[in-house]
Amino acid sequence: MLVVNTIFPTVTVVLPGIIGNYAEQDAPFVIILSALVGLGIAALVGTVIRINNGAPFLDWIGEKSSSLIATVLGLLLLQFYLSTSSGILREFVNFIKDNVLLNTPVTVLTLLILLITIYMVKQGIESIARVNSIVIMPLVFFTPLYLIGLSGNLNIHRLLPLFDHNVAEFTLGSLTPISWLSEVAVLLFLAPYLKSPQKARFIGWLGLLSVSLLLMFSVITSLLVFGPDYIKLTTYPGFSTTSVLHIGKFIERMDILFISYWVLSIYLKFSIFLFATVECFKQTFRVKGSTPYIGALGLVIALECLFTWHDPAKFNAYSNEACYLVFILFNALLPLAIILLHRFRQSKSKKNGCET
Repeated sequence: MLVVNTIFPTVTVVLPGIIGNYAEQDAPFVIILSALVGLGIAALVGTVIRINNGAPFLDWIGEKSSSLIATVLGLLLLQFYLSTSSGILREFVNFIKDNVLLNTPVTVLTLLILLITIYMVKQGIESIARVNSIVIMPLVFFTPLYLIGLSGNLNIHRLLPLFDHNVAEFTLGSLTPISWLSEVAVLLFLAPYLKSPQKARFIGWLGLLSVSLLLMFSVITSLLVFGPDYIKLTTYPGFSTTSVLHIGKFIERMDILFISYWVLSIYLKFSIFLFATVECFKQTFRVKGSTPYIGALGLVIALECLFTWHDPAKFNAYSNEACYLVFILFNALLPLAIILLHRFRQSKSKKNGCET
């Protein structure tokens, strides 16, 4: 469930529009391609956790190589998690500013969200996981309600023609979804708290499959209601779909219900990443307690959110066109390199043992 809410709030709101720009009515096939690659990344992350048996990631790197390598890698990962967390915060602030609190200053929204999230992280990962489980459960209620409310607006012909795009468009459309599905790599810092670290690969697969099905559901319903041309023009096609929900003539405009649910989900996503950022900081600088550092790290995230991403166009361009390079580097290529180096050392030690 933590894996689901690590990825779900972002992909279901923003990705339908990004995928639709490239693949239009073929968007479901892009999601399938992205999910297959995401499952491969989850397998890499799960394999690393299986190798180190759930040990703190950077501590294990230091033991297997050197403290210098672990520190350098830790600094790079810390920058990555700080930047990613600030992007999540900015996305949260932009959505609230655009759809709910139109006249509230951005600084006030940023600080309020940050203070609540810091409080959540100070309670520990177990409290976050328990609240997360409660928040995910209403999906069982929302999904059929969503379908019932849209039943009169669905048009299957808006999914036609199929396979109308080439391989290049499928590939470009899948880059951003793959980058956000790769956020399953947060398991590297959650592994010490798993009851069964050896099941991390299965946990990653189950989480990604759930997210992919939810994304598929969101994209297909948006296409059936509005068609491919509309989802290319709107920033949040998923919430545009909920705005037309109605059940009979006595329950309508249920989008506020879904917006409220999304706010809960994005709070949990932000808290999971802030927790991973704190864990990365502790392992990099070899400190024990986290309380003195949460506020300082939160302040860095807030400053980057306010000053680096103050221009929404710049932030959207980064999210759509550039973030996948950094995400793939740290979430996919890094675990792959660790696995290859581990197997190389194993084969080398076996060879030396045979020679002896």
